[in-house]
Amino acid sequence: MTTPTSAGNPKRRPSFVRRFWLPALVVISVGITAFAFLRPSGPTGLPVNVVAATTQIFTRTVSGTGSAKAEVARSVNFAVNGNVAQVNVKVGDTVQVGQVLAKLDTAAQVRDLASAQAAFDAAQSDIARAEAAASDAAQDNSRNLTNAQLTRASAEAALRTAEATLASQAKLQALGAVSAQDLQAAQASRDDAARKRDQAEADLRYAKNRSPQSSAASVAQSRSALESARVRLANAGAALTDAELKAPAGGVVSAVGITAGNATASPAVVITDPAQLYLQVPFDETRAPDLKSGQPAVVTFDALPNQTFSGTVARIDPTADASGNAASVVVKIRLPDVRKSGVSKVKPGFTGTAVVTVRRIQDAVTVPIEATLEGEGNTLKVFRVTPGTPKGAQLVGTAQPVTVTQQDRNANLAAVTGLKAGDLIVDTPDPGLKAGSRVLYSAPSRRAP
Repeated sequence: MTTPTSAGNPKRRPSFVRRFWLPALVVISVGITAFAFLRPSGPTGLPVNVVAATTQIFTRTVSGTGSAKAEVARSVNFAVNGNVAQVNVKVGDTVQVGQVLAKLDTAAQVRDLASAQAAFDAAQSDIARAEAAASDAAQDNSRNLTNAQLTRASAEAALRTAEATLASQAKLQALGAVSAQDLQAAQASRDDAARKRDQAEADLRYAKNRSPQSSAASVAQSRSALESARVRLANAGAALTDAELKAPAGGVVSAVGITAGNATASPAVVITDPAQLYLQVPFDETRAPDLKSGQPAVVTFDALPNQTFSGTVARIDPTADASGNAASVVVKIRLPDVRKSGVSKVKPGFTGTAVVTVRRIQDAVTVPIEATLEGEGNTLKVFRVTPGTPKGAQLVGTAQPVTVTQQDRNANLAAVTGLKAGDLIVDTPDPGLKAGSRVLYSAPSRRAP
């Protein structure tokens, strides 16, 4: 039996329409009615975002890039000229105090030292002979003086005896006991004794005044020659010592100006102290008025991306450098914590960036820059929102313009007076916003950063 088709049974279509389409029309009708009943009767406010003013420490910074330099750099040079025999260091090497950095060819110095030593030895022999001769002469002089003293004493005694005899003969002759001839003989003996005494005194004076002049002169000459030989020997030894270039202090070699086989040059070696560094930064001239000595800075180096160093503005050049495309002012930022940490990984020549805090306000009321409109002079305009009634998940409030005084600003924030912490203000005000405008907003999604 053949099943009838829809074409052969046209009376069934109205039943299908009633079963499926009529309920659908009822649902659509109910939805339209509900939408018409529930939709807002009119606009409730201009949708806006709000942000709360925040009390915090406000800072403004300026930044610049420069290079690390050594606070102390020592140029080390040879004390004598000559040809360099060897160089023991290169740039970047760490050296200790007393370490030999380089040496000169010492062949000439060795010859000079040997010659000076020979001359010194000969001078020592000469003075030994001269002093021995002088000693012998002094001994002879001492013996002569002793003999002269003894001779004078003997002559003095003989004179006294002759004078006593003469006096006695004179008394006896007066008594007639001796003849005049005997008295004359006694007088002659006394006169002879006096002459001998006078001669003995003259000999004694000669012995006292006599000195071995030639021996003394010979000793003096030998001593002078010995001193000259000693100076020459010391200089020759110093020249040999000076042929070694030693580090006067520990540090890092930052420059080498000599090469083996060539003559000495200056500076031969430059040693810097890696623990005493500063960052030299050329700041744009527009930033110069904000920079002052003593301001704190945070420094980072390209070669040490995970480390930061505290610094302090130590010096600001009084004149600008106009050699580049734009004038700049060179600022010296000292890095004290590098010194405290001892040997640092920071090397002279490293590129570093300094962020200098040029303004700091404690307990400042801050608002985002995008929430402000420029006012006259040092004022800004913001729209403060007066909280209103809830409207579903949002709030309806009133926006009023408020003029505030700007204390300072950085890239993100303005520090102002005329608001208090927690005040709600419109973030990025719409040009159509006016005094008394009703606004629709949610709770602040963010506070002033």
